[in-house]
Formats: sequence, C-alpha cells, structure tokens
Amino acid sequence: MNYETLQIILEDKVAFITLNRPERLNSFDMQLGHELYEALSNVAQNHEVQVVVIRGTGKGFCGGGDVKEMHAAKDKSRFLRGLTRAIHRCVIEIRTMEKPVIAAVNGAAFGAGLSLALACDMIIAVKGAKMSTAFIGIGLAPGCGTQFVTKLLGYQRACEYILTSKTFTAEEACRLGLVNKVVDTTDQLDAAVEETVSTFKALPPIAVGKAKMLINKSMENDMISHLELESKTAAWSAGTEDFTEGVTAFVEKRKPVFKGK
Repeated sequence: MNYETLQIILEDKVAFITLNRPERLNSFDMQLGHELYEALSNVAQNHEVQVVVIRGTGKGFCGGGDVKEMHAAKDKSRFLRGLTRAIHRCVIEIRTMEKPVIAAVNGAAFGAGLSLALACDMIIAVKGAKMSTAFIGIGLAPGCGTQFVTKLLGYQRACEYILTSKTFTAEEACRLGLVNKVVDTTDQLDAAVEETVSTFKALPPIAVGKAKMLINKSMENDMISHLELESKTAAWSAGTEDFTEGVTAFVEKRKPVFKGK
C-alpha cells in the first residue's frame, strides 16, 4: 500500500516503517497519524512479519506534533484533541501487537515523537540525538508520554524532565534507562538495528509475543492475578509446535528451529 507521509518495506520477516516528512522533522499531522496507525495495524495482523522497526527520514526521528499546523488551526482545542487521539491509536497499536517493535532514533525525538519511541519495546539511538518531552515549552499540557516517562524514571525525575521540558541527549537517556543502546553514527545505527532484528528472528515469535503481552500486563495487574495469567499463558504456549521443537532441541543438544506455529 502506498502512503504519502511514510514508507513501509516488508523484507525477510521484518517491517521497516519510515516516517517521511523530513521537511517538518517527521512531525505528526493528522495524515501521518492516520497512515501510521493503518501501517501498524496491517503489520500487526500480517503473520509473515516477525519484527517491526520504526525510523525517521532525514535529520530526525520525529519532532512531535506539527506546531505549524497547531498554529494554523482555527479551533486549536478541537485540533489537538483529534491529533492526540490519532497518536494514541499508534501508541496503543505498538504496545498491544504481540511482536517486538524497535525504534531506530537517528536524531531529534521531541514531544509525541519521544512518546512514540518510548512506546516501542526497544530503542537504539545515535549519539548526540536530542530528546525532550517538549510540550510545556509551547504552553501545551502533555498530550502523550507522561505515563511512560513516570514509570521509567520515577516521580521526581519525571517532574524534572516533563515540567521543565528539559532537553537531553541519547547518552543521558541511556543512563536514565529510557534507551537500550547508543551508537556513534547512523551507519552503526543500521548495523545495531540489524543485529537486534536478527536476534528476534531466531527466537520463537509466539513466545516472544506472549512475553511482551505479559510484560505490559504486569504494569497494571496485581501479583496474584498476574501469576495466574502467567500460568495460563505458559500452559497455552506449551501447546505450540515451537515449544515441542524447543524442548526436543534442548534434549537433543542442538539449536532449535522455530516456525511460529
């Protein structure tokens, strides 16, 4: 399917989704919000896709919401309501699809762009990439991301970074636990993403997907109900062909070959 604000390439079990509004630092307008949701929804349902990579064209990952469009909107409240809901659908799709989603952050990730990256399961960023929650700096209450940042950083740190719109680098984000890995150049970024993708492609996709679901549910469930969910999920996954292959390979002392069945 052809899109105007993004590019998508399906290649060897991987969906590469590239935000493509470089003249606006790949910032969200309504069209990008709708097209990204559609792309994510399609790859979530595509059984041939095992891993998803989100990246940006040009100098940045995503500059957040398109401020020029916010300025031009006659009914700014209505515009922001629509835009944030469009972005939220993308965030929900990322978190609920039972596939690993990797953010390849090649440059600036501000506002909703940072939220988009934080919604992903892993973040690999290039050294020096600038990040900020950004909303407060333009007089806007945060439209996305406060829950992610607070859960990752804790209350006081979240206040520091959200309430002051503090800008920080990928290196600092890595020290804070917001980013998994930092590389020196964009070439190294591509290589690091490929290495991570290769790791996931060798793993059992059903088990990985269910593990992602359990990690997300663990942040809202109480201990007893979550233990029960783990037990039920493990029992269900024991009925898959991948589990049979996994335990057989273990007994036979060889590497398993998983098929996602």
